[in-house]
Amino acid sequence: MSNLRQQDVPAEDLSDLGSPAPRGAGLAGLVGTAASPGRPQRVEPDHTSTPETVHQPVRSVPSDVDEIAVRRRGKPGRPRTRVKPTTAVYVSPGVKQRFEAYRHKRKATNLQVVLEAISSKHEELAEIIRDSTFNIAPVNPLFPADPSAVRYVGGGSVQIGFSPTAEQEEVIDQIGEGIGFETRSTWIAPVLNAFLPGRKDSRPAR
Repeated sequence: MSNLRQQDVPAEDLSDLGSPAPRGAGLAGLVGTAASPGRPQRVEPDHTSTPETVHQPVRSVPSDVDEIAVRRRGKPGRPRTRVKPTTAVYVSPGVKQRFEAYRHKRKATNLQVVLEAISSKHEELAEIIRDSTFNIAPVNPLFPADPSAVRYVGGGSVQIGFSPTAEQEEVIDQIGEGIGFETRSTWIAPVLNAFLPGRKDSRPAR
């Protein structure tokens, strides 16, 4: 007969199969204290993360910009102010008429015509002044003439205005001083008379 004996094996407890373990019981060691089942956890608002309101600086428009805009607009229908002539030469009506005809034909300004005349006759200035000089109150050669009675052919009472630059004025005055004149309005008239096309003025008959 065999020596094997039947051993009594304790019956396995299967009572837990009918009642499952609570949810999350297997993760208790990983998550920490498990939340009570069926009760939501309350979340406190985090006030520390509220973004601060950033106020953008208001850019102020410079006052000079407004002033410039006002000046540019100006008054409606108001024409622009032209630059006033800074100097003038006084010529006869005949020279003035020839001057305007030449200026319109060349589509030039008063200044351009005056400078062209001086440049064109620059080498002849002394001769032009000498031949254009006359005296309205002549006296005996023994006595000096009255400067206020000296006149120049081409001069008169009609004004021609022009506006040279400071550098151009300096050159004009240097040329005038070279031929004995302190004022530019006197000697330019006979130069224009000699330069402009058309019938030229001449000495008055004595």
